[in-house]
Amino acid sequence: MFKLVVTDMDGTFLNSKSSFNREKFESLLTNLRDKGIRFAFCTGKQNERVDAIVGDLTKDLFIIGDSASRIKINDMNIYAKTFNNQLGLELINTIKQIDENLVVIVCTEGMAYAEEHISEKERDMVLGSYEKVTFVEDLNTIDKDMLKITIFDIQGQCFEHVKGLNKYEDDLYIVAAEENWIDITHKDVDKGKTIRFLQQLLNISSEQTIVFGDGLNDIPLFENARFKVAMDNAYSELKRKANLISIDNDRDGVIKTLNTLLGNEDK
Repeated sequence: MFKLVVTDMDGTFLNSKSSFNREKFESLLTNLRDKGIRFAFCTGKQNERVDAIVGDLTKDLFIIGDSASRIKINDMNIYAKTFNNQLGLELINTIKQIDENLVVIVCTEGMAYAEEHISEKERDMVLGSYEKVTFVEDLNTIDKDMLKITIFDIQGQCFEHVKGLNKYEDDLYIVAAEENWIDITHKDVDKGKTIRFLQQLLNISSEQTIVFGDGLNDIPLFENARFKVAMDNAYSELKRKANLISIDNDRDGVIKTLNTLLGNEDK
């Protein structure tokens, strides 16, 4: 039996309206706590945004946010890994050379930043993932070290754009999670490495871990768990690495799969 549950959020735990079945999740959490099983969200979203979406149900849950560059539980931050500000500013300029219309989101430990000139639709997309956001005229004015830089392309060309960032691969971890998103973090940060930190903290092995995902950035997560569950709506590359396929995220796939595995099939 597993002792740690780790789930991605967008496309996995959350449905296509970025919400979830609160009543069923609350019941599941009660059951997990009774069995001594820990639960973690692992997401590109800002930790504070996860708090806003899930509300008081995050009590005693781990939030692994900002593309696995931060971990918090309750009001306590227990992990953060940043990269050098100058490297980040150089990267931003390179991104703008690839396509000046790309939306660039810069995350520090206290704030996310985006350019104030982006469209209303793009602004809504930013606010869907980041709770604490400052819109600025020029990202080059940011003077803090960075947790991550995220690229959003409304045209869905990120699998092509990521090729233009190859020269940074020795210094940073770069992944096109899906066609609209690229995440860039410290070279020692990905979902798998951060989960290993949490497993060591809790003295829980990969053999005792179950993970859920849908995107290409979930591959490192799958490499650090015995039980690997891909959503029915997941990328085929991830499905090939799974040992279980769940029903899709619009049918409460994570909650229903866990209830089935725990013997709560009537819930």
